[in-house]
Amino acid sequence: MNSLSLENLRAFVTVTDLQSYTQAGERLGRSQPAISLQIKRLEERIDHAVFERQGNKPKLTPAGQELYQGARQLLAMHDQLLARFTKAPISGQVRLGIPSEFATALLPRILGQFASSYPQITLEVTSALSRELRLGASRGQFDIILTVAEQAPEDSVKVKEDALIWVAGRADFQWQNTVPLVLAAEGCIYRRRALQTLKSVNTKCRIAYTNSDLTGISSALKSDLGITVLARSSLPNDLVELKASEIAQQLPPLGTVGIYLERHGDRKNDAAEHLLEYLHDYLNPA
Repeated sequence: MNSLSLENLRAFVTVTDLQSYTQAGERLGRSQPAISLQIKRLEERIDHAVFERQGNKPKLTPAGQELYQGARQLLAMHDQLLARFTKAPISGQVRLGIPSEFATALLPRILGQFASSYPQITLEVTSALSRELRLGASRGQFDIILTVAEQAPEDSVKVKEDALIWVAGRADFQWQNTVPLVLAAEGCIYRRRALQTLKSVNTKCRIAYTNSDLTGISSALKSDLGITVLARSSLPNDLVELKASEIAQQLPPLGTVGIYLERHGDRKNDAAEHLLEYLHDYLNPA
């Protein structure tokens, strides 16, 4: 029996609405290549192209325009029927702790999507250094914390191994003999790795600015006060990774760190369990 895949239709509608394969993947919890494959399969099923292959943004073909309205109606009917026969929605409160650099990357995307999908769940989010988050968790202040560590914390789930990178406010930022550093306060894993790595290769450095909040660090980098270290997956769009260049060659590789999710508090908190799975799937897609 010939039929259209609801998942392929949902990918098509989401790409059309967001005008981006990447953002559609983020919304649906899939990788960009996976979304592209779903669109390809849809086109093969209907034997028509749905997007024009030109420009930066996907533009609907005449066939795509015709399909779009019907697809939206079909998905709406499907979701209404599903909601009518499913159990009561998950509700409750989740206290989440995340490092400030991941707060910048996650809050506008995954947490916003989660809040839209599960409006009955209240999120209380706190950002701080990983060390402070673990201390707060030990005092019962959090249900879930996302942390960066060199070794696995007790009762944690490793989400991914992430590369540490040198970061600046602009790609052509330069310095003389001594590397100027913009770092968080003592206890920050990025600070420790930066100082240890530069010392190991006898590269002179100085701490030009200290701030434990990513907003303050970003402002300092954009003001050319120095460079810093971040996990690659937390790099904001307005900062740049210093890659191989005449200047960047002075900077040794920093290695990797682990990103972990830690569950604390009431183990019967269904809302917290749901957010834990949501974060894990987003940060480490299959």
